[in-house]
Amino acid sequence: MPFDHNDHYHRLLLRQVPRDCGAALDVGCGTGRFARRLARLGMTVDAVDPSEEAIAEARALSAPDGRSSLMEMSGFRP
Repeated sequence: MPFDHNDHYHRLLLRQVPRDCGAALDVGCGTGRFARRLARLGMTVDAVDPSEEAIAEARALSAPDGRSSLMEMSGFRP
């Protein structure tokens, strides 16, 4: 996957997360970089993205640690 400009904001966003936060939702997670960073802090993370390709890469890069749930949402219709 190409460079994602959102990576630039990860450190800023992580500083805003309460230390006692136990769960997070990453909407538009792409390849899951931010979701993995949240999981490394000990949070349970649900991550969703409309791109099947991005979710496939996120799953390949993520360890099955039981803290992350990755879902492709391209077929979702409200």
